[in-house]
Amino acid sequence: MSRTFNRRMTHQVPVDTADGAGGFVRTWVSRGALWCEIRMRSGSLKATEFGDTARLKVRILTHAVPSDHDARPWPGHRMLDGPRTFVIDAVHESDSAGRYLTILATEMPEAGGAP
Repeated sequence: MSRTFNRRMTHQVPVDTADGAGGFVRTWVSRGALWCEIRMRSGSLKATEFGDTARLKVRILTHAVPSDHDARPWPGHRMLDGPRTFVIDAVHESDSAGRYLTILATEMPEAGGAP
């Protein structure tokens, strides 16, 4: 099966820093970029208090990264594709040889998007 890794996505991890008032501030730190192939899994509209919000679930295929390496994506991390942000839901090896990773992710709507 031919793979087309034509999207350069940035992998980011969350970092929580104390805010001095008993809480924390979450920032995101880049851990590098991965060449990926993105395919849509499903799409739906979720009803919210502000109207319907689009939810897009995708399957991201990339080259495998060892599980003990800092650049390996994990659930809770995120992938950026230009202005689009995808939160990682699950990660697993795609083949028995361990050459590829499949990342299941959900696109986050833009903050302050259209009403």
